[in-house]
Amino acid sequence: MAKLTINQALQQGVEAHKAGQKQKAHRLYAAILKAQPKHPDANHNTGLLTVEFGKIELALPFFKTALEANPRNAQFWYSHIVALIKLERLIDAKVLLDQAKSKGIKGTDFDQLEQRLNDVNKALGIKPDYAEVYYNMGIVLKKQNKLEEAIEAYNKALTIKPDYANAYYNMGIALQDQGKLEEAIEAYRKAIAIKPDYANAYNNMGTVFQNQVKLEEAIEAYNKALAIKPDYANAYNNIGIALQNQGRLEEAIEAYNKAITIKPDYADAYYNMGIAFKDQGKLEEAFEAYKKALTIKLDFADAYNNMGAVLQDQGKLEEAIEVYNKVLVIKPDYAVAIENRLSLLTQVQGTVLNRSEKYNQITEDIQLKINLGPKSHILHAISSFLSADVNQTQRHVHNFKTCDSKVFDKLTPPDQLFCFAYSEYLSALLKKPLDGTINLSTGNVVYHIGESHCLSYAHHNIEINGTTSLIAPKITFGAKAFHFSKANDNAFKAITKANLDSIPKESQVFVSFGEIDCRPNEGFISAATKLDQSIEEIVANTLTGYLQWFAGHNKYWNHDMHFLNVPAPEYDQRYDAIKNVDVANIVALFNQQMEKQIANYNFKMIDVFAITLGKDGFSNSLFHIDAKHLGAKALPKIEQQLNK
Repeated sequence: MAKLTINQALQQGVEAHKAGQKQKAHRLYAAILKAQPKHPDANHNTGLLTVEFGKIELALPFFKTALEANPRNAQFWYSHIVALIKLERLIDAKVLLDQAKSKGIKGTDFDQLEQRLNDVNKALGIKPDYAEVYYNMGIVLKKQNKLEEAIEAYNKALTIKPDYANAYYNMGIALQDQGKLEEAIEAYRKAIAIKPDYANAYNNMGTVFQNQVKLEEAIEAYNKALAIKPDYANAYNNIGIALQNQGRLEEAIEAYNKAITIKPDYADAYYNMGIAFKDQGKLEEAFEAYKKALTIKLDFADAYNNMGAVLQDQGKLEEAIEVYNKVLVIKPDYAVAIENRLSLLTQVQGTVLNRSEKYNQITEDIQLKINLGPKSHILHAISSFLSADVNQTQRHVHNFKTCDSKVFDKLTPPDQLFCFAYSEYLSALLKKPLDGTINLSTGNVVYHIGESHCLSYAHHNIEINGTTSLIAPKITFGAKAFHFSKANDNAFKAITKANLDSIPKESQVFVSFGEIDCRPNEGFISAATKLDQSIEEIVANTLTGYLQWFAGHNKYWNHDMHFLNVPAPEYDQRYDAIKNVDVANIVALFNQQMEKQIANYNFKMIDVFAITLGKDGFSNSLFHIDAKHLGAKALPKIEQQLNK
């Protein structure tokens, strides 16, 4: 036998089998299977021999292995189905026959098999429960993500058995996965009509309502599930999500606690509770909730990502970066975590937090493995612009603009606004050539700290007292003067401090914060409707806290700090005249308060309001390059103020 090849042994086995030398054939097939246990022909032929020996049940594993090795061989299917019919395992035979047909296995033998199956049923007086067969097929197809085929199988089951509640329920799940939400609800309703105490159907129907943002209907459905099944942890978790989406955070947390009481290892409930605590501003509680979720589910990437966001909100930037890195080890293509990490590293570019080789290596490894999303392109564009890399900035802005619109639509509304605004802003900035790149060791530099307005004059020269310097931007996304006036630590303070710590002491520094505080839909105007204070008092207190924060830290830095006030606003056609006037008045009030207070802290003010002020308190449009930002053409006016 050792001298024979596998093919020679198989050929001799087949010849011996045909000649009725069954024992010799069996030895040859066994020798092949010892060398190659999954050899399809040897398994199939061994199965046939085993049937001939009268041991049909023992033949089934051989037929199964042969089919797994070669699922396109019609004879393998045929032999397996025949064996099942001989064993009177008629439902199993029917399932296998339907699977063969679904895979396109054809032949007259299979038509005969179906007739044979029906004949055996009649002879035995059996009415096969083909509804169950089709239902089970649907379950298998659903697991394979073949949703259309699964729904077809459920429909066949329901044609045979119209009161099959489980088939309606599982059809609802498949329709839900397809995004056919109304059809899914109808399927769940039919399941419930047949089986009124179907708690799972109520729970799933609630989830569909939630996906449709029909939160009251969702809560009602979850409550019906809980009325039937009071220990239904999943329903408590789901009702918590619905309550949270309504802003009913305390009730949501109570629901999550009930879910955890029933199911102490419910990682998702801890995770959702963490989100609710974060929405309440209870960052320590949120951190602990995520931590508990992670003790249960060690590879819970979402919980790690949210924990990173909490640490960032607390101003613990290095810990946040470490956690984002853990997320990307677990799930390298996790877009949200990639963007969170990239956003933070972009803001601390050039600081000790972004100089680690391991952080940069992770970024490079990730980029090799995934297609970047639209927000990642914009973040890379901002990062490139901060480094004065015009070509890379243009490339990433172009990549953003050519992203699939369907991918862009998946972003949250704030992220869509962020991406679009920076895309337009960067494009406008690049219309004027940059003056050069920065040599931090030898060149004269003015550092511009701020939110998006710190890019307005980036990489352009400015002359101060006869010395020409290049302006180097350092950005803190979305920061308001308000954030620096708060007593507690936060990401905005920590990022700004990291940037200021990264530049030499006694540097020339421009500071640009405050414009976001003056917008119509956030900042002072929104605060005035919530707080029992006059808007004048809110503005004055905010500026005091803002300037005090910088003054406190500048005792160490001893920078020559110039605070830019807020430029006159462009009239915004999206709002009515009253709202526009409110914004203009807030900007004027903020600037008046800054001028009044700034001398108390040994700081200087650069008045961009005066140079942009036109009629009725709005911009003269001489220096704006978009609806909010000034461009480098304002620099000569700024130089005049600095060189008086």
